[in-house]
Amino acid sequence: MRIILDTDKKQIIVPWNYAQKLEEINRIAEDFGGKDFKKQTFTSYINKVWEECMKDTDKSLVVAQKPVKK
Repeated sequence: MRIILDTDKKQIIVPWNYAQKLEEINRIAEDFGGKDFKKQTFTSYINKVWEECMKDTDKSLVVAQKPVKK
């Protein structure tokens, strides 16, 4: 799932069906996690992904290619 952090506009842009995808993530996690399952919310899911990426920016930081002028 692609989530965009727009630092210029101070926005987090999520897919139109983000709520549906988050419900599916929670359903799968509940099926496999059992009683230890902790339901993800909008904030907790994004924070979790952000923290994982920031732990190892050598792997998670991707620099976009320079645009090609026509």
